[in-house]
Amino acid sequence: MFTVEDLHSALILASDMGASDLDFQTEYPMFLNLYGQHRVLTRDGRILDTESAENLHLESIHPGEMRSITNHLFRGAAAQEEMNRTRGGLNMSYVVEEHHPIGHERRGKKHRFRVNMMQGQNSNSETNVQITIRPLPGMVKFPEEYGIPDAIREHFFHTRGMVLVTGPTGSGKTTLLASMLRDWLERGKHSMKIITAEDPIEIILQDVITNMIHEGRIPRSFIHHAEVPTNIREFSLFIREGMRRHPDAAMIGELRDRESIAVAIELVLTGHLVLSTTHTIGVGATIDRLISGFPTEEKLMKKQDLVYCLRLVVSQLLVKSTDGKRTAVREYLPFTTTVRKKLLETSIEDLYLVIDDLLVQHGRPIIRDIEDRYRDGIISEETYRILEAEHALA
Repeated sequence: MFTVEDLHSALILASDMGASDLDFQTEYPMFLNLYGQHRVLTRDGRILDTESAENLHLESIHPGEMRSITNHLFRGAAAQEEMNRTRGGLNMSYVVEEHHPIGHERRGKKHRFRVNMMQGQNSNSETNVQITIRPLPGMVKFPEEYGIPDAIREHFFHTRGMVLVTGPTGSGKTTLLASMLRDWLERGKHSMKIITAEDPIEIILQDVITNMIHEGRIPRSFIHHAEVPTNIREFSLFIREGMRRHPDAAMIGELRDRESIAVAIELVLTGHLVLSTTHTIGVGATIDRLISGFPTEEKLMKKQDLVYCLRLVVSQLLVKSTDGKRTAVREYLPFTTTVRKKLLETSIEDLYLVIDDLLVQHGRPIIRDIEDRYRDGIISEETYRILEAEHALA
């Protein structure tokens, strides 16, 4: 029987190895995503590839075990019944604390995870469940340790405006954003009260302030995290309640729909700094995606509002590196007065071409990062050719 202890052992292993995800699915063994490669993880902690798995009997997660796992992760409630009721998935955070004898160096160590579960069907039209659990970093590093260039750092924080970090799932958007926030909390030149809303909270930065106080340093800024829906019902309510606390900046986990985009624009127009993410690749695609969600008659007005509000867009991908791991390639465009003026004069139909030109003149297109990684031997020629074909400038 797959127990809670087995679950915790697998999660701690995934966290220690730097895995992107750990997947559970009814009637499947566990799968560990290491640097973009999915590997079978046995119940006794072995990581298998195709060759090592030959003639090996793999234990799958049975329906009864899956029900126990989902209910446990859903804080003891009936998770599958809730998914049946809502016809949707469930998202939550989860924490595992290591228990060791007194004096053990890992005693009390905590591992945080982001959990998503969704129901589906097998070949017999029977309901099955897939759970994806993503380890979250305990504390992010400073921007320079991730190779984030000074040009991004210089344009990240403003008294008001919108800064977006974009990319596909698992591209390090939240890590980049959290790293910049940590940099500001510890080394920022101006004081700032920051509030955040995420679904769920991925990286907790309140410990940065606590550690500074314990070290005898006086913080200039501070941060408060809220989780949707655990702490507050929805993002729009967070904004309404949050404004009563008079913040300088608000971080919204993701601009995922028309409502959240409109709320973010409203926040900027009322004099705040908004930090957020989107699941888009490239500056042009990001602006197009944010505009396209609005009715035709509103598109031009929202495009003007968006361009007026934006201060920086950073797009990031993680690509396979020659050491078998992954490396970040980035595209960014600071929305200076010159850039905003040009885009305000540009029709929606011409945005892509104009943004490509502006990236060359005022920012950095992702193809330049790709070329540098190839020249430095960080990515292979095969990877370079694939990326070059996908991201060449028009």
